[in-house]
Amino acid sequence: MSPFAALVFLAQLASPAEAPDLDPAADVAHFALTAAPDAAAPWQYAYNGQHPGPTLRARVGDTLVVDLDNQLGMPTSIHWHGVDVPFAMDGAGWQVSPVGAGETFTYTFTLEQAGTFWYHPHFDTEHQVDLGLYGVLIVEDPAEPAADADLIALFDIADEPAHSPRGPHGQGVLDAAWRINGALAPLRFAARGGTTVRARLINVSSRGYLDLRWPDPRQIASDQGLLPALQMPERLLLGPGDRAEVEWRIGRNGFTVQTGAWSLNGGATWQPPIDLIHVEVQDPAPAPAGRPWPFQAAAPTPDPGHTDLVYVLAGSDRTGEWRINGEKFPDVTVQRVPRGSRPIIEVRNLSPTEHPFHIHGNVFEVLSVDGQPPAMRQIEDTLNIRIHQRVRLRLEADNPGAWMTHCHILPHAEEGMMTVLEVTE
Repeated sequence: MSPFAALVFLAQLASPAEAPDLDPAADVAHFALTAAPDAAAPWQYAYNGQHPGPTLRARVGDTLVVDLDNQLGMPTSIHWHGVDVPFAMDGAGWQVSPVGAGETFTYTFTLEQAGTFWYHPHFDTEHQVDLGLYGVLIVEDPAEPAADADLIALFDIADEPAHSPRGPHGQGVLDAAWRINGALAPLRFAARGGTTVRARLINVSSRGYLDLRWPDPRQIASDQGLLPALQMPERLLLGPGDRAEVEWRIGRNGFTVQTGAWSLNGGATWQPPIDLIHVEVQDPAPAPAGRPWPFQAAAPTPDPGHTDLVYVLAGSDRTGEWRINGEKFPDVTVQRVPRGSRPIIEVRNLSPTEHPFHIHGNVFEVLSVDGQPPAMRQIEDTLNIRIHQRVRLRLEADNPGAWMTHCHILPHAEEGMMTVLEVTE
């Protein structure tokens, strides 16, 4: 094995193992997942005996087929977070039954958007995700250049099954130990000098925020694929459910990816930074120029000024009750918009904590945050709403169904901060 091939192999070892494609057809990606207690750690759950679950890799235009075998001894489902799927394939449990204990179900749909997505249960969600049921779905675009190595990093908090020591409802400073790909941080990643790494960063924590920083940050994609232009943020905030892709141009010196502490009650808080990933350089060489990513510059859509729907987020750490528009799921008023419409949604956070706002089935464009438009077009499926912020969104209502809309801090969702947005035919 050549030194370069050995480094690629080490990069693959740092990422979760990939599931084998069971169908030889070029336009079908067929995988099998068995959800069951982890044989090595029976108090945890696993897909195919591994935690995190296997990475599913496909291409834009493929038909994705996933056979789920439920051996958990309780109902479960798979939600394809951020993926445009038919309503019956969403796995969200609203008007769709979960997969019963001992039963099987086949999810099948066409992949229309490139990006880094993830899959997890949406039945008894907090419990099953905290105990290990999650994995990554990567949808590749052949038009994008290949990096020399591809790193997948799934972040969660090691003590989440017992809840944070700062409180049971997801409040406070999240300075507990982090896990990356199921093992305690830091992750050690070896890269060859003179190469480019595409790092896919996924926050699968049920309540933890990542406030990431490292030298020479270069963000190329967010949760819905490539950005309109390269971004170089001083820090990268990833709330629960959120994803980002970054380019590392490896030169002569290694570096460390760290996270600061982040309080749901008010942003960054001084705490010693936590080392998450140590990037170690073998065969140092001058850093490369990077890849010619096919960015497509796009200005944000002007805000038309009217409002079609309003979601008010409110709740209390003290009571552990969280609501949208004063209603606690499942006793909610279903908001309806016609298919093909572009409704303007205003989200107002009146609560004393932040909330990653997630809409199933349909993506949205950010029009403004507290009256200020973004610097470029911003398409999302999950967006962090700061305390007392007012965010205006334009929904791309092109996918019919009764879609879950909720905070992705899973204790908040489980305690009522969830509603339904129906796109009608």
